[in-house]
Amino acid sequence: SGDYCSKVENQQRKERGREKMSSTPFTLKFPLSTAPAWKDIEPVPQDDGQEPLVPISYSPHFVEVMDYFRAILRKKEYSERALALTEEVIQVNPANYTGWLFRRECLMMLKSDLKKELEFISKVAKHSSKNYQLWHHRRVIVNEIGECGEELDATAKALLGDPKNYHVWAHRQWVLQKFSLFKGEIKYVESLLRVDIRNNSAWNQRFFVVKNTSGFNKEIQNREVKFTFEALEKAPNNISPWNYLRGLMAQNGFDVDAVKRLAAAILKKDPKCAECLSFLIDIALRYPTIPSLRTAAKICNDLKTNLCQIREKYWEYQEQKVRSKLQALQASN
Repeated sequence: SGDYCSKVENQQRKERGREKMSSTPFTLKFPLSTAPAWKDIEPVPQDDGQEPLVPISYSPHFVEVMDYFRAILRKKEYSERALALTEEVIQVNPANYTGWLFRRECLMMLKSDLKKELEFISKVAKHSSKNYQLWHHRRVIVNEIGECGEELDATAKALLGDPKNYHVWAHRQWVLQKFSLFKGEIKYVESLLRVDIRNNSAWNQRFFVVKNTSGFNKEIQNREVKFTFEALEKAPNNISPWNYLRGLMAQNGFDVDAVKRLAAAILKKDPKCAECLSFLIDIALRYPTIPSLRTAAKICNDLKTNLCQIREKYWEYQEQKVRSKLQALQASN
């Protein structure tokens, strides 16, 4: 209900007050309707039409903030009070794209201290880190500043709490490319994998770094295959390194035979390793020979009838691809 929302928002405002969230000298005093600084503004209510089907029970505070925000937008007022209001708009709804956009416009028009804005963003991120608008805003601000500052540290801190946060990783990748900061990134990724060998985001980051630095020449491929199978020795059914190998498999000069031998060693220890068997099917499809495709067809049958029945439909799909490719290969010979 609206009353419950009001209680929650009041508590949140108290907590934000203790954090000294504000990044502008203008102080908002609520309710805005009684604040002298806002007496010249006529609030613009939300237009839900004449008969809204399911009207949302917004809290009175949310309604007031948004009504005044719509009025400021209509005026296109770029002022300190408008900037302060965007802060509250973001607090009541951190995913409000228009709030972030108008805030950027205010910052640029007022020539505000953009490094202080980074501090504000970091504070918001503590409560709303999985927020595309926030990280996009941060990227624009950093780009405007023109230097990386402490962006790698900021993303590393954010990833401590959520190591698979896509938006944080996307920002980190942008920073690495924008400011050529790839040195040391492989070691950072390895530190994350030591903590959680199943961190698929860290595996993805490793591929991103190699692709954008050394590339996948023969020497690098050998190094990466070695690293990946060392990880698989610890957790053979971990899909992340198998997917990493699939990425390597698409590179020129991939040593199919060597990788198949290493995969066979995994199966020797764990003959029911579904992820390894699935990978061998993909190898057979990528680098088809009649013997490998016949083996792959048998693997598909074993997986769907015995080893991994929960994915029966997927193994049937894979088997169809294998048999189709096998028939085509046999016909060509």
